[in-house]
Parts: sequence; structure tokens; C-alpha cells
Amino acid sequence: MIAVILLIVMRDSWTLQPFKTEEAYSNISRITTDTDGSLYTITDSKKVIHKVNKDGKMVYSYISSKNTQADTVQLFNSIAADSQGNAYAIITVLDSYGLKVSGEQIVQISADGSKSRILYNIDYKEQDQLLRVGKLQSLSIEDNELFFFRKEEGSASLLKLLLDGNSIATATPETMSTVELPKDRYLNELTGNQESQFYFTSKRGLLFAVTNGEIAKLYPQSLEGQFNFPVGIVTADDVNLYFIDYHDGAIKRVNTSVDGNPVEDVLTLHMLVERSPEIEWSDFTHISIDKDHIMVSTSDQVIQLNTKGAIVDVQDSYRYSYLVIAQRIGYWLLLLVLIAVVVYTTRFIYVDIMKRKMFLLLKQLAVILPVVLISMGGLSYSVYSSFALEMKDDTYKQLKLLAGNGKYLVDGDYLEKLNSPLDYKSEDYITIKQRVNEVFSRAGADRDGLYNTIYRYIDGELYIVMDDDDSVTMFQPFELNDENRLVLEKGEIILGEWEDSGGEWMYALGPLYNSNGDIIGIYETGKDMIGIKKSTMSILSDVIQIFVLIGIVLLIVITIMTAYLLSSIRTLRSNVNLIASGEWDVKVEIRTRDEVEELGERFNMMASSIKQYINEMTKLSNSYFRFVPQQFLKVLGKTNMTQIKLGEQQNRRMTIMVCNMRQFNEFSAKLTTEQNFQFINSFLKQFGPIIREHAGFTSRYLGPGMLTMFPNETSAALRAALQLRLTLETYNAERIRNQEEPIDIGIAIHSGDVMLGIIGEEQRMEGSVVSNHVQLTLDLEKASAKLGVTVLLTEETMKAINPDRLGSYRKLGILQIDEENGPIELYDWYEADPEHIRKLKHETKQQFEAAVEAYRLGRFYDAREGFVAVVKKNRYDLAAKLYFFECDHHFQKGVTSEWNHSLRIS
Repeated sequence: MIAVILLIVMRDSWTLQPFKTEEAYSNISRITTDTDGSLYTITDSKKVIHKVNKDGKMVYSYISSKNTQADTVQLFNSIAADSQGNAYAIITVLDSYGLKVSGEQIVQISADGSKSRILYNIDYKEQDQLLRVGKLQSLSIEDNELFFFRKEEGSASLLKLLLDGNSIATATPETMSTVELPKDRYLNELTGNQESQFYFTSKRGLLFAVTNGEIAKLYPQSLEGQFNFPVGIVTADDVNLYFIDYHDGAIKRVNTSVDGNPVEDVLTLHMLVERSPEIEWSDFTHISIDKDHIMVSTSDQVIQLNTKGAIVDVQDSYRYSYLVIAQRIGYWLLLLVLIAVVVYTTRFIYVDIMKRKMFLLLKQLAVILPVVLISMGGLSYSVYSSFALEMKDDTYKQLKLLAGNGKYLVDGDYLEKLNSPLDYKSEDYITIKQRVNEVFSRAGADRDGLYNTIYRYIDGELYIVMDDDDSVTMFQPFELNDENRLVLEKGEIILGEWEDSGGEWMYALGPLYNSNGDIIGIYETGKDMIGIKKSTMSILSDVIQIFVLIGIVLLIVITIMTAYLLSSIRTLRSNVNLIASGEWDVKVEIRTRDEVEELGERFNMMASSIKQYINEMTKLSNSYFRFVPQQFLKVLGKTNMTQIKLGEQQNRRMTIMVCNMRQFNEFSAKLTTEQNFQFINSFLKQFGPIIREHAGFTSRYLGPGMLTMFPNETSAALRAALQLRLTLETYNAERIRNQEEPIDIGIAIHSGDVMLGIIGEEQRMEGSVVSNHVQLTLDLEKASAKLGVTVLLTEETMKAINPDRLGSYRKLGILQIDEENGPIELYDWYEADPEHIRKLKHETKQQFEAAVEAYRLGRFYDAREGFVAVVKKNRYDLAAKLYFFECDHHFQKGVTSEWNHSLRIS
């Protein structure tokens, strides 16, 4: 963005040759100098002002179109400079065809060219009928006062603007003097800035002096055979008056202070050719006078003379300062930076960003938008080029037709009667002029920029006798060239283009005949290229606007269509998300009747297949969990069977619960093998789910029993045990109703570290629990039957449970289960016992625990008496009976040295 702004700000530094240090003058029309020796030139067919310092380096270039109004062409027509280096110029504002004058401005340009402002502005009406030249002319500056002339029909006024340094002291010009001219003078040019003394030329080629309101002819002395016409008159001292004579190709000087007003040649084209034959010299275009020098310009050179007329210097070019060259190089560097940024940004967008996750619509627009813009730009240029070429061809056809009809527009006999500038506005002149203007609709009021020029051919020389440009003088010589000769010698119609100090033109030339059929002149018609270029640029602007509108509409349509098509894809995406979230019953309905609808049908087929596959995988997964519990996998940190590897293991502290049917061997002996399997499966079906409901899992089955693990809360094992006992009551009630023998189960619960892992080999693996605590729990379940305990707890389990949540229990004391394990303190959790047993144990709990404590202390008599009292109240208390027999034995026989205060269960 910064580079773009800088490029816009520095647009005047653009050039295809940034290292070019020198530039040739081209089509100079006006020149002036200031007190510092800087040279000001109006160049490039009145479109540019160049300021060059005394060292030949350009200070600035100021373009007339910098403040161009809409549908107008602006050209410079006069220039002056003050002592501060400010330039002042008259800008003629023309219509879009570059022909009719609609207004004029006097602008001030600062010494460095960075600022400009309008000092004076005047608008003209349609009826003024001014062509190419307005009413203001001859800018000059003296003592901080800006002078200029304003011409009216039959009169002229000298006006003055007061300047105060770099500002205007008065906003409205002051009229210094006004002179009324006789009807036959036909004012052409004026010069001078003295209220009592100034000079003017008439359209008939006469030079006059105005002194205190009195008019006196200065030149020529003789009117007979007069072709000379003073042009570009200028004076600096009101004594010597300089002018250009195109007939003689010379700069001439009239001495107004000497009787007879002698005229001398100051500089001629012949003198220039003799001095520098290698230079191609063109006609003189302007003169500028100061106290020490005479500056004369040709189309491409500026010639400096001293006051005696000797050539001091010839300038045909100017040099650019190092700052300008640096700015141009900087502009190119900025342009290269911008190109690099554009290339990098394009690559970033189309390589990096396009790989990222983003809306498909944005990706499509990123591809379509440049294509549309490039296509529209190319199409606009193609249409513009085609139209401009066709417009140019049509213009040439129109000009050729008009040039061919010139012999009918211009009566050659009348033209033949025009033989000198003195015939300006003669009866024959007016007849020709009116006839030509009538063809261009209402005396030239609306002619689409067409101009007319009529040439008179006399004695082998060609002269301009009539032109729509009011600055062109009558009988101004015109160089004979190959094109003119073809018209004059063969009567051909010639088409072409040219550029000179007056502008750029398209033209057509046609022959003019007298009544004898002799070619006595040329009729030229044409158009200003500035107007044509502006017209074509206007057409280009219109074409671009149309295609931009078409492009916007096209992009909107593409966006809407893309959004419509993407709506189906978004529907598919939302349904894919539903499937991803586990909703397998989705079905899309797309009715676009295209490939997207077909994709939707394939999606439905895919969704159905996925649903079927997921159901099968769910069944398979559930089948896996029947063999390897899901909780077992969670302990190992796995989510499915595919993650299981041989040898994986996890050491965890868990609560182990063994639930087993008592006296199964005697029970199964009464059943067949098939009946045994049926019974075991029905048993496990009844009691197995209880373990899962309480967040446990079954490690392995023990016939009609289970080795289970509870990896989380120990209290969950107690709740599961209670639920098992309650379910047993319901289960037995059902068996009794079916006249089947009721069963009993024993439960042992113990907490400790266990090792869970995968054992086996690569083709056959299973989950296993390895721990001494597992075997201990299995042994405890067997011991529970001997103790008459339905749920047997170890001290490790009791420590892991909140006492407030334990319910009914009693201490069984320290028991020795087997020789391999040391004595262990056990508890009888009778919360799950039948109601009558639970009541009895609760009533005898204190007596039982006191007797257990007496046994532990070796007070066998007291202990025996206590257990006797318990048995008398609860004859079902097998633990009390075991203790009684053990106390009696030790009381009668004593204990050995190996006694460890525990009750041995064999």
C-alpha cells in the first residue's frame, strides 16, 4: 500500500529511460527568461512548460492538463517570469475537440513548480465564436506588476495585476488603457506594457504604434506586392520592436525612434544554416527580449543573441538534475518492489493460503476474480483498440470526403483574387469564408472539432490565406513538400498526420480549381489529435465502466450460483458431521439434478454401508468385551482390542471380590453335564450384570462363581455384595417355586495390589490378573463357609471404607487361613445376611467381640464362656462355635510356642 501511494505521488517521475540525463526540446511555441538567467519554454505543442536554469538543468516540467476540467483541452499560449522565479502563463481552455475556446486563465507557477494557482479566469459564451485563440495575450512583468492585453471586437485594453512578492495584491485586474480601432484594422497581436505606448498588428499584415491614443503605421512602408507579415511582436524598451517575418524567414527589428522607422534583419534562417549547416533549422516560433539578450526560438532550438544580433549560444536540449534522475531511479525501484510484493502476494495467496482450510467460495473467487479482471481488461483494451482504429478510419473517410468536396465549397475564382494580406476581410474573402462555414452547420457553431485551412498557390509558392485558428496570419508561407506537390501537380487527395508547435493534427488535403480547371490552391480539413485522443480515452473510460459493471454483475451471478451449488455441499458436510458424531441414520435429500445430487445418492449409500459396518463392528466389539472386559482395557489405558499388545501390564491397587456358590460339587453331582452348563449360565446371567452395574469387571469365572475386580471405589464392592445377596433371595424364591433346591453363595472381599496384563503368545492372548492377594481372596471365600459368614472382609478393605457407610459388621479377630499366609484380621459384614441371622449377630456382637479379644489375650476360659453365651443365643453362629472348640482345646491342653494369638482354620 505504501509503495502504491508513493508511486501515485511520484507519478511525474515515470519514464522508460530512468538513466537518461538529457532531453531535446520539441515543438517550442513560446519562450521567456528571468533575472537569474533561467529559461522558460512552452513545448510539446503548447502542453508543457519547462523551466531550465542557467546551467542547462531542468528545474521542473508543468503540464497544462494538471488541472484540466472535464471535457476540455487546455493549452499554454503566453508566458512571463518575475524576479522571484515564479512563472505566469495564459491557459486557453478549449472544447473537447480542441477547437472552440470556452475560457482562459492566467496561472502562477511557483519557482520550484510544486504549486500553482489561478490568478485570473474568464469564461466565453458560445456566440463569441473564438477558435483556438482567446482574447488574452502578451503577458509581461515590470516592477511586480503583471500586464496583459484583452482583445475585443474593434478595441483592445491593457490590464494590470499588482503582485506582492509571491502573492496577488489585487484579485481583479486594473484597466490601464483602452484603444478603439478603425473598422479596417482587424486587430491581431499586441505588445508593450506602457499606458501611453504600445504596439499592435492587424490581420492585414500591418504594424502600428499607439502613442497617447494616436495610431501610426510603422511597417511596411509600401503596401504594393506586400506578402510580409509581422508576427510575434515584442519590445523591451519601446524603441526597438522585434517581430518574425515568415515570408523572409527572419527576425526583424523596427527602430521606432527614427523617422521612417527603418527595418533591419537581426537573424535569418539563412544565417543559421551558414553558421551550423549540420542542424536542421525550422521556422522561428517566438522572440523574448531582455536588457542583455535576445532569445529566439525555433521548433526545436533556443538561440541566444546579444543586443547587436550576434549568436551567443544555441540550445537544443536540457539536462536533468541528479535529484530528478535519482527520483526516476527511485520510482523504478519502488515499481520493482511493488512487482515483487505483487508476485510474492500472488504466490502466497495461490500457493500457501489456497492450501489452507478455507471456504470453497473464497477459493473459487480467488481463481475466478483475477481471470474475470484480466479478461475484462483485455476485452476492454481490445474493444477500445478496435473502436479507436475504426474511429480513426471513419475520421479519415470523413476528412477525405470533405477534402474532395473542397473544390465545390471554395470557388477558385474568388480565391484567385486574394493576392496579399491586404485582402483580409475583402468581399471575396468573406464570400469564401461564409460558404465554408455554412457547410459546417450554422456558421461553424457545431462542427465536431473540424477545422478548415485554405492555401493559395502563387508563383510556385504556397501560402495560408484562411484558417480557423485565429493565430494563423494571412499569406503565411507554407513549405512545399511531397504531399502538397501531389495535390498541386496531380490533384490527388492526401491524408496524413503531423505535429508542430501549434498542436497535433489529422488532416486531408484536396485541390482547388479555378474556372479554367487550373489548380490554384489546396483545401485542408482536419481535426486536432488532442480532441481525438480525449474522445478515444473517453470511449475507453466508458468501455471500462461498462465492462466493470458487466464484471461485477458476472461476479455476483457466479457468487450466487456458487453459493447455491455449495448449499448442497454444505448439506452433505452437515450430514457428514452428524455421522462423525455418531448419528448413523442420516439421509440427505438433494434435488439439484446434477452431479451433486448423484453425490448425495452415493452419500446415502455410503451412510447406509457405514451404519451396517458400525453395527457389525459394535457387535464384534461387544463380543470382544464378553471375553475381555472393557474395564480391564481401561485399566491398561486402552480403548479397544486393536491396541492390545502381548506383555502389556499395569500394576494397580484394587478391591478383589470372590463370589462363589457353596457346596457346588454335591449339587452338580445330581445333574447331568448339560444341566450343569445350563445352571452355571443361568447363575452367571443372574449375578454377573450386578458386577458391571457397580463399576467392576469379572476377571474369570469359577464355575457358578466369579473372580471380580473393582478398580475405583472399595465401597462399590460392598454395594455389589449387598445386591448379590438380595438377588440371591429373589433367585432362590424362584427356584423354590419351581420346586428346585435353593443355593447359597459365599463372598470374600479383599484390597491389595494386583498386576493386570496380557499373557499368552502372539496368536493366543488373554487378560489375566496376577497377585497373591487374588489367591488369598479365593481362600477367604472358602473360609467364609466354615465361619458361617456370607460376606467376609479383610482389614485392608475395612480401612478403605468410610466407617459411617459400613453398616452392620463385627470383628472376627485374627485368623490363620493356611500355612503359606500369615494371620490376617477379618470382619464379618452381616449387613447382607438374612434378617433373622442379622438380628441375632447384632444382639451378640459385643459378647462375640469381647470373647475374640479374650482369646487373643490368651484368656481361654473367659473366651470359652463368652462364646458359649453367644452360641446359646445364636445357634447358627459357626464362627463362635469354632472359637469355642479352639478355646476349650487350649484351655485343657495349653498352647505351644508356635501359637500366634490367631484362630487357625483348617
